[in-house]
Amino acid sequence: GRKVPNELRCRNLTNPSVAIVGSGPSGFYVAKYLKKARPDAKIDIIERWPVPYGLVRFGVAPDHPEVKSVINDFASVAEEVRFIGNVCVGNDEKEGHVSVETLRKHYDAVVLANGASGERKLNIPGEELKGVLSARKFVGWYNAEPLVEEPPLHFFDDGLEAVVIGHGNVALDCARILATPPAILSTTDISRSTLEILGRTAKVSVVGRRGPAQAAFTIKELRELMQIKDASFSVIADELDLADNEASRAEIHSKRALQRKCKLIQDAAKNVVSEKKNTLIELRFLLSPVAFEPRSDDPSRLGAIVFQRCELLGDPGAQKAHATGELIKIPASLAFTAVGYLTQALHTSSSFVPRLENDHGKIDSGLYCAGWSKRGPSGIIGTNITDARETVATMLQDFDALSSSEKCGIHSLQNATSWTDWLNLDAHERSLGEPFGAPRIKLNDVRKMLDIIRASS
Repeated sequence: GRKVPNELRCRNLTNPSVAIVGSGPSGFYVAKYLKKARPDAKIDIIERWPVPYGLVRFGVAPDHPEVKSVINDFASVAEEVRFIGNVCVGNDEKEGHVSVETLRKHYDAVVLANGASGERKLNIPGEELKGVLSARKFVGWYNAEPLVEEPPLHFFDDGLEAVVIGHGNVALDCARILATPPAILSTTDISRSTLEILGRTAKVSVVGRRGPAQAAFTIKELRELMQIKDASFSVIADELDLADNEASRAEIHSKRALQRKCKLIQDAAKNVVSEKKNTLIELRFLLSPVAFEPRSDDPSRLGAIVFQRCELLGDPGAQKAHATGELIKIPASLAFTAVGYLTQALHTSSSFVPRLENDHGKIDSGLYCAGWSKRGPSGIIGTNITDARETVATMLQDFDALSSSEKCGIHSLQNATSWTDWLNLDAHERSLGEPFGAPRIKLNDVRKMLDIIRASS
């Protein structure tokens, strides 16, 4: 028979209670589209920090304020839900924590939108050397994320040679921040301690194991890297020639955006870097790291990275990098590994996994996921819209099958902060930024945040 449209279907479950774990883009988009479909839903967004917005606050680069404008949309969503900050969700019940199991007892649906806070390792010799850092930690540091350790600041000395391993947008973010003059970044919300050590980089090599056609970074990020004031940009033409095989040409031909990106890279390879500038940025291809080597005068510190030359083999869209046996050494006192993130499985052992097993956002009865925890660390902020809609559609189907429920959420949680508390913190951070002409100076100390909240209430 004829299907009744979902919005007209009789629903037996009224006022479904929903807990969303994580207040980043995926969490807010789930709340937005769920509230639109079910205005009667009682939604709590639970966040480990007293501050919201997750990836927008702690992941988006400080020189990308236009990307952060989505928080205006999220702030309007926050007026229709309850924000519970400073509560950590995991599999235990110690102070300031609540387990997923407890949430499932109190809510009709629990959505894990906790992103991907773990980092992939290369698992090669020398990864423990001082000066080998994950891009995840560097990004967290320059974005003032709580509990992120400062890197060894004395490594950021004049004439610094840095290598970023990876060809995603995060890798290019790291390279751009390293190469951008501090005066340009001073009017952003970058961590002030990061600002103090920038401007000392002589060379940044951004290295990937496949070719330009397979690089994950966007053309926007590439253009920004090529246009940094006081920096030269270089591509080694021989590496482009090695990557230029029939399968890669087919990949490039099939996508117009890829054609534009690869042309930009090819044009850069033709430019001879003659003018002496503060920083040289070098985009390298077909190199896979095999070892981090120590300095000769200090065996605890990074001195160079050994790469093996690769060649591309396979069909279009499925090419893999295979070692040729040739080894290449790049001197470096700092290395940033940007080779992917892992999500924390909060509902089981809290171990880190590539993504949570799910079926259109459903993990188990009453348990769902969205965002990076659902699909893995891929896409841009806008990707979370389609992703959230799919998870919400799955939840609505399940709500239709429920006759009634006694679950009405958790009334209060110990040491939790509210949306009003965040608005007070927000005003304080903005006032700190005013003398610098910056949108805000972000606090990264939770105790200080809580002190300001207490003083404001």
